[in-house]
Amino acid sequence: MALAAAAGGHGGLLLVAAGACAAVAIFGLLVFESTVRRDHHERHDNPHLLSDSYVDDQLWKAVISARDRDTPKDR
Repeated sequence: MALAAAAGGHGGLLLVAAGACAAVAIFGLLVFESTVRRDHHERHDNPHLLSDSYVDDQLWKAVISARDRDTPKDR
């Protein structure tokens, strides 16, 4: 929108569109940074932006062992 406003000679709209673009970019960076900070505080390895839940280690080990029991042994 900022480029279209600049091409059309609308200086006021150019400032509004550029400000909105900058605000969205800054907000996105703040969300990402706060998620990384929280994950590090809770001792998680990677940022999880779309999920508030984490896989339980005991459950994951049970799934792996059940999968290993169900696979044929003669492979």
